[in-house]
Amino acid sequence: MIGLQLVRTRVFCQISRSPRNPKNVMARRFVRTPTIDWKPITSKTTNLRTAEQQAKTPIIRRFFLGLMIAMPVISFVLGCWQVKRLNWKANLIAKSENALVQPPIDHLPPVLDPEVIPEFEYRKFKVKGHFDYDQEMFLGPRIKDGTPGYLVVCPFVRSDGGKPLLIERGWIHKDKVIPTTRSDSKNYLRHLAMPQGEIEIEALFRVMPKKSNLQFDHEEGTRLFYVPDVESMAEQSGSLPIYCQMIYDLTDKPWIGPNESRPSKWKFWQKDETTNYRPEEYQEFEFVKQGVPIAATPKVKFSNNHMQYLVTWFSLSFFSAGLLIWNMRKKSGGAEKAIEAKRKNMKANW
Repeated sequence: MIGLQLVRTRVFCQISRSPRNPKNVMARRFVRTPTIDWKPITSKTTNLRTAEQQAKTPIIRRFFLGLMIAMPVISFVLGCWQVKRLNWKANLIAKSENALVQPPIDHLPPVLDPEVIPEFEYRKFKVKGHFDYDQEMFLGPRIKDGTPGYLVVCPFVRSDGGKPLLIERGWIHKDKVIPTTRSDSKNYLRHLAMPQGEIEIEALFRVMPKKSNLQFDHEEGTRLFYVPDVESMAEQSGSLPIYCQMIYDLTDKPWIGPNESRPSKWKFWQKDETTNYRPEEYQEFEFVKQGVPIAATPKVKFSNNHMQYLVTWFSLSFFSAGLLIWNMRKKSGGAEKAIEAKRKNMKANW
């Protein structure tokens, strides 16, 4: 009776008679008890490792919670920083493109300050002088249309004085590195491959990135450079640390040797071949075969991927913030839902 009052069990009895012995009466008793909180308490054997893992669980949860809180903030700050970088890069590209379309500077001062050259990047200029082939250097190897070769960098001695400038003349085939292969008398383009005497060239200023510690160092005394290390190239050749690039041009140019001069206007019987000179344009394969450096096409080579970075960081901030809100709501509502479900179950069974 006491047990019935404590657990409020429902007792059902069923009486049946045995067919063999009708006098014997069989009584069956059915007891239904609720299953709520009726599970026995079991204990598991634990060891030191399990205890340590259980002790570390709150720390790991706190770490991930802190990471989820910090991720939206950090990614949003990085997105704002990319907005500033995007504006800076857009202004830099616009400034460089504007400098590229400006007319070339006709005269350079004898004294040039390398510190102000970044303000004149991609600005064209004309200068007279001659190349110092004894200090010729090669940058590479470089691949052009699947063909290995090198970039020729040669000091240009200015006629109006001042220290020489580092001029990147262009790309040549690897078999034309030796100067004699370009100055051979059988080469009908030798006056373009290795022009002699005073000439006038047109080039543009460039600011090359500094060599990092992960790149190969230049071996002193050699003419081969793996990266455009302007400081080392200028120190080796005795030039200014100012890097310039010649402009892509496939036309022929009149050339007067150091021991030659233009015919006098008074001697009308001497034909001046340069009076009605029409420049002939060659093909690139002729320049490659004869060892004429192929200069770079003048264009702005700045990469601008800041818009992609901007979208990536802001998207990450948005999704991480949404995930954090969803997780916090799930944790706060999970306990209340469990209690409410337990109450409904108890009411249904009692």
